[in-house]
Amino acid sequence: MLKKLKIFLSYISPFVTNRASEYNGNLKIMLVNGKKVLNTKDANYSFASLHRIMRFALTQTGFDSREDILLLGLGGGSVIDLIRNEFHLPNTIRAVDIDPVIIEVARQEFALDSYADVEIICQDAYNFVQETPKKHGLIIIDLFINNTVPEKFYDDIFWENIFRILSPTGRIIFNTMTKTTKGELFGTIITRLKTVGFQVEVHDKVDFTNSMILAKRR
Repeated sequence: MLKKLKIFLSYISPFVTNRASEYNGNLKIMLVNGKKVLNTKDANYSFASLHRIMRFALTQTGFDSREDILLLGLGGGSVIDLIRNEFHLPNTIRAVDIDPVIIEVARQEFALDSYADVEIICQDAYNFVQETPKKHGLIIIDLFINNTVPEKFYDDIFWENIFRILSPTGRIIFNTMTKTTKGELFGTIITRLKTVGFQVEVHDKVDFTNSMILAKRR
């Protein structure tokens, strides 16, 4: 009964639970209009605008349902929910996030452990891609800290390893914001992808805020 009452009242005023994170600052778990979302100070991390943005990207990206998916940046598990519950895909998913609090919130508040064939790894994605030997058919890069992607995720070491662990027919989704990213960094990614033979699509202002780079091997 109490749960139903909270959902009803959330249409009038949101319920907010705060969690402190070393990496992401103050995390807000919000019940808004009957739906739970995860926000930081300036960005949605799951189940609101990010859900719509990633739905768009996945719709544009055809990929083999037999190949593993690597998700760099977990949030509340919004991408996993899309893959399982909207696209109904059985792919094994490996999700990497540096923030143990994010992982805990995803488990406690967003039922992360209810999804089958999902491996959660608490590690800096920058180090993870250098160490893993596994190949993946789709790599989703969603590595925001608040509303900014750290510059190290634009450098040569990171991207050389992305190419190394991508399957021969693999695809990449890179989520960023041009307003919080230096223009030369954004352009460098596109140039690098094209130089090594990827077919590249750029979608600006997805859901009015984000820029998506979609790439596939030719």
